[in-house]
Order: sequence, then C-alpha cells, then structure tokens
Amino acid sequence: MSQDLQDLPSTAHDWCIIPAAHRKQVMDWSLVLTSQKIPTEIQSFPEGQAPYGLKVHQGDLVRAEDAIRRYQSENKRWSWQKPIPASGFTFHGAALLWCLVLCIFAWIGWEFRPQVQLAGMLKSQEVLTLGAWWQTVTAVMLHADIGHLASNVSTGLIVLGLAMGRFGAGPGLLAAFLCGVWGNFFGLWVHEAPYHGLGASGMVMGALGMLGPHAFHLLKTHRQAGRMILGGVLAVCILFSFWGLSPDSDIAAHLGGFVCGLSLGALMSLVPEKELHAWRLNFLCSVLLAAMIVWAWRMALTGGRPFDWRVFI
Repeated sequence: MSQDLQDLPSTAHDWCIIPAAHRKQVMDWSLVLTSQKIPTEIQSFPEGQAPYGLKVHQGDLVRAEDAIRRYQSENKRWSWQKPIPASGFTFHGAALLWCLVLCIFAWIGWEFRPQVQLAGMLKSQEVLTLGAWWQTVTAVMLHADIGHLASNVSTGLIVLGLAMGRFGAGPGLLAAFLCGVWGNFFGLWVHEAPYHGLGASGMVMGALGMLGPHAFHLLKTHRQAGRMILGGVLAVCILFSFWGLSPDSDIAAHLGGFVCGLSLGALMSLVPEKELHAWRLNFLCSVLLAAMIVWAWRMALTGGRPFDWRVFI
C-alpha cells in the first residue's frame, strides 16, 4: 500500500484506519471492501473535508489491504492528481502547464518580441501617474533572465501543485495569481523610489502562504486544530524566510504575496473540499483567470487604446 496504516486507540475491539487522500478515493475503496464482504466505515471530518480513511477491523486488515492493492493494479489510469503518501496533500499536475506558460512568455519576451517584455513589465511611475494598473498583472508572467525563470518555475511547480491539489486547480491557480498581483500593488506602496519589477515570485510566495492555514476549517471541530494550524503556518514562514527574503529580490512583492496567500488559504479552507474541486467552479475560475490575463495584456500592448492585432506582426 502507498499509505501507512494508522492504529486507532483500542476499545472493545482493535481497529485500524486505512488513510485515503481524497473523497473519491475513499468512496471507491469502500465499495471494493464491501464487495469483498469486509465490514468498513468511512471516516472523515464534517462537511466532506479531507483527510479521509476507512475503518476496518484488525483481523480484516490484510484482506482489505490486498483487495485495495488488486483494485489499484487493475484500474491504473493517468490522473492530474497524485496523492502524496502519509502527508494529507495531493499534487496537481496542471501546475506544470502553468509553468510551461511562463516559459513561453519568457521566450516571447527574450527572443521573439522584446517589445512584449517592455510593455508588460511593471514600471512604478506609469502605474502611479498614468494609471497603468495592468502592469501589476502582466508583470507576473515575465522574468528577467533564465536564472530568475528557473527559480520560480522549480519552486512554483511544487507549491502551486500542492495548492491546486488542496484547493482545486482553478480556484488554487486563480488565488495564487491574485496573490502575485497583490504583491505587486504592495510593492508600489512600499517602494518610495521609481523602480521596475517583473516575475512570478509573488505568486509563488502566495501559493506557499496558502498551504499554511489549509486546515483552518478544523478549528471548531477538532481539538488539535489550533496546533495543526500553528504548525502549518510556522512551517511556511520558515520556508518563506529561505525563499522570499533574498537581498537581491523584491522582498516587498514577496511579502505582499505571502501574506495574501495566508489570508486566502484560511478563507478557502472554510469551503468544503468537494465544492472546491467541483468542475463548475474550476471552469469558472479558469475562465476568470484567462479573461483577466487577456484583458491586462490587451491594455499593455495597446497602452489602453483600442486593440490592434498588427502589434504581433
């Protein structure tokens, strides 16, 4: 089995929990064990929140484990979501597509159309005096050089994949992107001298922050919730101190994105996980993100004037 078994405290009988990564998995496994005449009970937090598990008798544990193993081997199929054993997290592979988008925009700005890089980067004077708000959006998708890009892609693939696995691909990506945008606005407020900015690091720090309070929904229902939440927040704060406080980076944008991520992560954790992963919500969030990006780039490439496709020719 990919997950470790966790023994429950003994009562009249000895029982064990077989942990599952998400709701669909525990439902599938329950049907498998029922078909094998193995008594089982689904364990979960209220309102369908993760983590999940199957409660089975100690004497049926070997049979249950073998039945689930056979089911998994017979039903292997490719999936965007990959549960991480013994962690309670799921990695969403769609984060790789977003990293590919960043690489494409980097190539366009460096090699194909340098004017895209110039039009999309954040220029504080233009934002503050001319109202070029769209630069706070477009700058998230641009990078200064290959080292800058590699750093954000490598770190972002991990934290974005985990955030999208926990909060849903669409909601998680949209929330992380908004953290990056807010980080740029926060930088405008902090920096007194004119400056130029670009990069997805605020977005990456936002995704990191979202993971800290991901168990916030347990506060009213679980005795150890406060300790779990505090531990998660402290863990991401430690990682932020390593990744987000480099003297050569835009610390203000990193901090703004990170704090925004902490706030959005706590709020989104209050929404039942099954609703965050519903296809309608994911589709809506994906459309909103795409519309925001297209609108911002339209404004950037035209300077706010009516759009002219000849800019690409």
